[in-house]
Order: sequence, then structure tokens, then C-alpha cells
Amino acid sequence: MQINSLTLGGDSVVDDVTRPFYGAFAVLLLCLACGACWFSLSGYLAFFRLSDIVEFSWKVGVMIFFAPLIFYFSYMIFYVSIKNKPIRVNSKLANSLVVLAMIGAVISLFFSFYVSYSLKENGYKTCPSKSWNAPTEYVRDMKLC
Repeated sequence: MQINSLTLGGDSVVDDVTRPFYGAFAVLLLCLACGACWFSLSGYLAFFRLSDIVEFSWKVGVMIFFAPLIFYFSYMIFYVSIKNKPIRVNSKLANSLVVLAMIGAVISLFFSFYVSYSLKENGYKTCPSKSWNAPTEYVRDMKLC
């Protein structure tokens, strides 16, 4: 007797149980990607506007480039949870998004050096780091730290 052959209406019981988890994971990925885009764009806008407080690092800069790839994976997982069919991955699109993410990582690394140099030339000061993983915070006045 095989446990995997249990079916209800042609679908396996395991699929009916895990489909909501796939959907919830897809929504979680979508929310994380949207939050990362917002965080990254706010860092870029703060730099270009020369705000009083600018938080930027290469990690903040790269988030916007990885977001399309995360959106695509979120779409694929959500599609599988709704249709209950395997999805065919568009390899050209996936490869393009991976290349965009890699190029974005290199661009954001060099752009973070430029941001640091440019802000220090404009009189910004660097706040002490709250943690080793936190983005660098640049301020016009040390009282804003």
C-alpha cells in the first residue's frame, strides 16, 4: 500500500494541503520585494535630493535590482498555487533578470563608493554604525544621529 497514491477528486491530498502555503509564501515574497523597493528607492531619493539624513550602502542600492527577479519568482509560486499545474519557466526572462541583478550588484557597489565620496565632499558626516549590517547613515549635523 502506498501513502502517496491517496487522492480526492483526482488531486492528491498533499497538494490540497500545501497549496495555501505556496500562496502565502508567494504573497510574503511579494511584500518583501515591495518593501525592499521602497527602502532602496527612498535611499536613492534621499541622496539625489541631498536630504539632511541619507541612509545608503551597497545593500540598499542593490535591492532595486534584485526586486524584478523576486517578483518573477513570486508570480511563479502564486501561479502554481492557483492553477495547481507545473509552470514552465521562461528561461530568457529568468536569465535576463539574473543578469540584471548581477549588473545591479556591481553598479550599486561602485555607486555606494560614489555616494560616500560625494556626500563627504558636500559636508555630510558619518554617524556611528548601529550594527555591522546596517546601512551607513550620513547627516549634515551630528545632532541628527
